[in-house]
Amino acid sequence: MQELKPIQPVPPMARDMDLTKNRLPSTGALAGETITLAYDDGGTATFHLAATRVVWEAQADGASFSGEDDYDAVEVRPGLFFLHFAAVGAGLGLSTVIDRENGRAITVWDVPVMGDDGAWDLRRFLRPGRIAGHAAPYQPIAQSRELIGRRAYCIYSEEAALEHVYVNSAAIIWQWLLLPDDPRFEPLKSEVGIEAVTVWKVADELFLLVLRVPGPVQLCLLMDFEQMRNVGCLFGRGQAGLVDRLVGAKIVHLNDLSYPQEHMPG
Repeated sequence: MQELKPIQPVPPMARDMDLTKNRLPSTGALAGETITLAYDDGGTATFHLAATRVVWEAQADGASFSGEDDYDAVEVRPGLFFLHFAAVGAGLGLSTVIDRENGRAITVWDVPVMGDDGAWDLRRFLRPGRIAGHAAPYQPIAQSRELIGRRAYCIYSEEAALEHVYVNSAAIIWQWLLLPDDPRFEPLKSEVGIEAVTVWKVADELFLLVLRVPGPVQLCLLMDFEQMRNVGCLFGRGQAGLVDRLVGAKIVHLNDLSYPQEHMPG
């Protein structure tokens, strides 16, 4: 006789597997440029980019921020970049998709906050906008439902692979398909997660995913189902300070479910 027991959440643990081996290479193509963004909410951001450092200024909700920090940029497609940096002095994370051809961008604006219980959390804001000075008619990067029903998995390295199932417009389910051969990771073999997600279409088969669970460290990914690669970062606040971890993977597209029009997920 066997008793069926409920699934218990995996307790907090270090997940220090390799998540970068299959990441696309960084580029210095933005060095020497100044990029100014005018966000749809009225805020602005300006990035003065050198080879590896960015001097930046931003305005949001009546507040001003500035600093100089290390940055990373990946040219995902010609003229289309994923630009990320941790604004250490301001305690922020800024991840921006820059679409030069169409003169537009979207920034994931991450703000670590401490709750009343003394625990850190992360607030995430999505800020689409235009690239200042661009002559093309402006069409903002918008939210999309195109991934609903898609199954794929992301191979980060020989020791880390994750499956994604896009169940509706607000949630994603994931599970580990590959883990390091280390007893520490045994509890993760049957782990299944469901996270809030918002999906933004940047181009055909190119989507920005921003995920959210309760907790201080969160993931965003730029998923390219044409090139079958992703690039992104984990950002937040840990016990020792800011957490800023680049990630990237090869994508394997498994299948797409088609729903009848009268039974579409929310």
